[in-house]
Amino acid sequence: MHEMALMAGVFEIISRYTADFPEKRVTKVTLVVGEMTNAVPEALEAAFEVYANSTNVEGAELVIKEIPLLARCTECGREGRIEKHMFVCPACSSLSMEIKSGRELYVDSLEVD
Repeated sequence: MHEMALMAGVFEIISRYTADFPEKRVTKVTLVVGEMTNAVPEALEAAFEVYANSTNVEGAELVIKEIPLLARCTECGREGRIEKHMFVCPACSSLSMEIKSGRELYVDSLEVD
């Protein structure tokens, strides 16, 4: 379950941004998670609860924005969703694919009260 390791990084970022106002509570955390991370939203939520326990993040809402894996064929120019990480163009069978989205993993926003 690599979601625990991913969430450890998220909480490092949260700690860095909230260090100057430790008396404030984080009420909402929005994450952007690309499909290629293979992160399972339910596992991210469970990891979030573990890390948030007894911190200024406890009780905060976690919003996960999932980004699909999209690619462009450099041979024929077709753009579209890649299913099951099969990097073969469905139009021309080329293996030359340029990833356009799906690798993202970042904290998009924090709401603090």
